Amino acid sequence: MKHNIKITPLIEQMEKLFRHTRTGSFKTRARYKSSCRNFLDFVHKEFKLKNIKNLQDKHVVAYIKKRQEEGVSPKTIKNDLVAIRYLHDMIPNAKYQLSDNDDLKKLYELKLDKTPAVKGDRGWTDEEYRNILSFVNEKASENKTAADTRDVMILCRTMGLRVAEAVAMKRSQAEEALRTGIYQVRGEAKNGKWRQVPLSNEARQMLLNRLKIVNRGEKVFVGPNEKTHHAINRVEKFLENHREKFVTEEGKQKRMYKGKSSPLTFHGLRYNYVQDRIKEEMEKGYSFEQAASFVTKEVGHERIDVIKVYLGNKNVLLITD
Repeated sequence: MKHNIKITPLIEQMEKLFRHTRTGSFKTRARYKSSCRNFLDFVHKEFKLKNIKNLQDKHVVAYIKKRQEEGVSPKTIKNDLVAIRYLHDMIPNAKYQLSDNDDLKKLYELKLDKTPAVKGDRGWTDEEYRNILSFVNEKASENKTAADTRDVMILCRTMGLRVAEAVAMKRSQAEEALRTGIYQVRGEAKNGKWRQVPLSNEARQMLLNRLKIVNRGEKVFVGPNEKTHHAINRVEKFLENHREKFVTEEGKQKRMYKGKSSPLTFHGLRYNYVQDRIKEEMEKGYSFEQAASFVTKEVGHERIDVIKVYLGNKNVLLITD
């Protein structure tokens, strides 16, 4: 969103280009401009780029991967690409050509195809969660990535954060949450959409311990000379490398969709969070629609129909209870 993004040289150059174009409707230009602001904010932060003429494929590819890590839909990502190319076409004397979607897929092995919205239940069993948490906890004292994986798991499972949102957490955000009991997801959120999430007891205890080793001005999980997307990749790879030995038969069946069982992922922990929260609210006497309207805001969607995706096989059970 506009008020969350700092004015940088790239955004100033973009604003100037948009002021002088009349291509497309006003509504279309406004949508493209919003997409481009998010893209250029990312490029500024991750690559320190100053001149918009130097935009190239590597910037686009890194941004797409970040959006995919955040769980952004393929349709939205394709719309982002249209907006980025619209901007690039306006740049006088641009130094590089941007690849089209087909070339992006071929050259960088990107997947841009639409995937089904509903793929069954991706949640973990309690046993799988406990066992992996215990495993990473044993390794945490000598392995930073194990410690990061453990704490990011807690944030995803007990607060419904996306892995990218958890890893991007700043010390100042954690301190504010410890003071107020509410965690503010800021510009790192999908589409830059801010939201507030109640701080869980587990996350509170974790952050109290964690902040003892995090300096002021630093991020909680990202090292001083590390890119955020590298830190995300670190914890995701760590989980990928160790998860298979903790899969239970119950979990395998729970995550079965069209004859194939989904692997254990950080995203799956959001399924658990949504399922628990819907159950909690309905046990208070709220209808499914009322419960879903609360929970959808907590997970950053603000659409009730998306909540039904997270319920997976429990969907009918919860709605009819």
